[in-house]
Amino acid sequence: MSVPDSLIVSRLRAAGCVFAEDETRLLLSTARTPEELGAMVDQRVAGLPLEQVLGWAEFCGLRITVTPGVFVPRRRTEFLVRQAAVLGRGDDHPRPTREGIARGDGRRPGVVIVDLCCGVGAIGAALAAAVDRAEVHAADIDPAAVRCARRNVPGYVYQGDLYEPLPGALRGRVGVLVANVPYVPTDEIGFLPP
Repeated sequence: MSVPDSLIVSRLRAAGCVFAEDETRLLLSTARTPEELGAMVDQRVAGLPLEQVLGWAEFCGLRITVTPGVFVPRRRTEFLVRQAAVLGRGDDHPRPTREGIARGDGRRPGVVIVDLCCGVGAIGAALAAAVDRAEVHAADIDPAAVRCARRNVPGYVYQGDLYEPLPGALRGRVGVLVANVPYVPTDEIGFLPP
């Protein structure tokens, strides 16, 4: 790219990006043209989350598509995936690794997994990778989240509130239910920093 790396690092650092060098490497590896790189740097400097600028987030060893307007999956949520993967596989390994999740070292085939308030579908996608032949169903109330989750989840994604949109045929078949529900009240969202 024609823009010097040091200039990008300086711009990101001035905008408050603590890991400016790492972010620069990610931006450089993702941008296809100098114009796209410039637009991506401008978006990041303006405060857009890095994952939304890149269009993806790393989660449990997977590259998860992320779009504007949808919550970016957090690394701390990987703990929930590890615990749910143990249940889904029916094994007694207490701490599957991120790499094991990405490889899909699952043993209990065909378990039905439901991911409520799925957002981008990161949890459902990671569990589908971790549990052999898992049947994954995910739901979210937000249309933008559902569109994004449909790109990530190798299974079924429904739009609606909690379990409401799930098909009745799932009743009595669910082996694992996961939910990382929104924890910021809707009325408070406007007070959050960008």
